[in-house]
Amino acid sequence: MSYAVRNSLILLVVLILFVGGGWSYFYFVQNPEIEKLEQQVSEKSQELREKRAIANRYSIVLEQFENATFFINNFEKTLYTDSNEDKVFDFMNTLNTGNSYTDFAFSFNDSTAQGPYGIMSMNISGEGYYRYLVNFIRKLEYSKPLNKVVELDVTPINDLENYGRVSYSYRLQSYYNRGTEFGSPSMDISSPTYTSLHNPFFPLIRDIEPNEEDLTNIEASELLALSSNRVFLLDQNGELQKIRLGEEVYLGNLTNINLSEGSATFQLNKGGIIERITLEVNNENEEQ
Repeated sequence: MSYAVRNSLILLVVLILFVGGGWSYFYFVQNPEIEKLEQQVSEKSQELREKRAIANRYSIVLEQFENATFFINNFEKTLYTDSNEDKVFDFMNTLNTGNSYTDFAFSFNDSTAQGPYGIMSMNISGEGYYRYLVNFIRKLEYSKPLNKVVELDVTPINDLENYGRVSYSYRLQSYYNRGTEFGSPSMDISSPTYTSLHNPFFPLIRDIEPNEEDLTNIEASELLALSSNRVFLLDQNGELQKIRLGEEVYLGNLTNINLSEGSATFQLNKGGIIERITLEVNNENEEQ
């Protein structure tokens, strides 16, 4: 074999190896990489289209969000953020002031879930003035957190030192949100309280208060003399007393002086029973 032919064959083999190696590298290495890059380009293109679509809808979504936020913030009621009964207790303490104050005990009962929402149940009991209790419950139910009073039981306290006070118990249901889509709720307090309120539990007939201050007992006194605006009595202790018109006596006060008849009239409140006692200088008493 000549030298030229041998060199040609060597060059041919080298060329074949070079071409085969290049093709193998392209087919087995570059081609999968290209397919991978094409897949990434396709995914990025899809992501770009989605983000462009979101960007195009941004103003619409923002308006919807602002409208929803305005609706939630201006809704009459809101929900507690979770089932933590301490938040309910703290809110009740915030309400429990002034003409809404009562002494109460708070005990957690249970918590039940209803889909994305839940209800905490607490037992409340205590004592206080009837009007204050009504004011407290009104503030509790009218304020923004959603609270509901059920099974209310009220009992009057019938003793001299506690007329107007009642003992009470009820079950409180507080509603909470199990999600976070509404954010932090508003705890605004509404104050629809009464400055005066009829107490249906206040007894019409009550025990007569003892004469602890030793005021003049008209029914055990003697009228001695009188003037246009005052009377002179010999009281139950045998002491001379000067009583002005309108001045307080035991169970009442002096309401009228009649100089022409020589009499004085006192109005007494005997445990809800109103009596008028008239004393005359001649010691003859007339009950009207």
